Amino acid sequence: MKQALLFPLLCLATTTQVYAAESACSFVSAAEIQAAFGKPVEISTDTAEICDYEKEGLSVRVMHLDYHDEEAAKQGFKTLFAGKNKLEGLGDEANSQRQGREMDKVSMRQGQEVLSISKMGGDYMDDGLQKLEGLLRQAANKLTNAATPTTTAIPAMTVDTACEAVIKASEAKLTQATWHMITEADGLKLEAIKLNDQFFMNAEGKWQPAPDLSHAERVAIGMMKDGTIKMTDCKAEGSDTLDGVEVMILSYHSDMVGMGAGTNQLYIGKADGLPYKSLAKTDKGGTSSQTIRYKEVVAPQL
Repeated sequence: MKQALLFPLLCLATTTQVYAAESACSFVSAAEIQAAFGKPVEISTDTAEICDYEKEGLSVRVMHLDYHDEEAAKQGFKTLFAGKNKLEGLGDEANSQRQGREMDKVSMRQGQEVLSISKMGGDYMDDGLQKLEGLLRQAANKLTNAATPTTTAIPAMTVDTACEAVIKASEAKLTQATWHMITEADGLKLEAIKLNDQFFMNAEGKWQPAPDLSHAERVAIGMMKDGTIKMTDCKAEGSDTLDGVEVMILSYHSDMVGMGAGTNQLYIGKADGLPYKSLAKTDKGGTSSQTIRYKEVVAPQL
């Protein structure tokens, strides 16, 4: 649970996740699942990212994630949707995975979007993966058709000039070879380290290797640039010194449909443009803080 908080909190405390369409259920219907597996199912979860179908022990989950950045999608697919068997003719990359008799899963990435379908429970079928692959190929056609009009229908968003410093600070952090970040929110403390393209995190008192944590930052940057995360009321709030580094304080309001809104303060180095500290408070009263240092970073003891 604590590790799940890393994604939104690593992105300069903006309340964000990967963006998805209105309903993941639009990619695979109950009728299509019944045709494939011979059993009726009913929707139990219907969100932008996850659709669950269940009935009488059979469970099928459909996931649709739009990372808003192709490089971020590649990293997310590699770390979250890895599979042993390569599938041909599906998107930019696709695979399938069987975990004993418990679960079958098929996944694909097309550009910045990921589709995944998994089955648990029900009768074991030797051709279960093939049936899921058929559903994935049907869903892939819907993904392609749904994506076609958006390439011209969505106008480019213009970020307020006063808010560009937030994006530039995030981009500057991406270029750094090392950093040590501490995030605190609602009584939880999370630590993360980047050291020469290796990542580590400590969420429960023990350090462990981590996947590429920078892809979350790339997602946030893309969403700020295209207006999915709306930043308003950006203004300078004075100066400060953090561990000998002179910083400017920038405050702003962030808002994302479906994820909530909040106020933020970002402490940006005057000389290097790097983010050193951030404070956030959501409109519902939740708070978080984050501090980052870039010098004297050493690998943790695993």
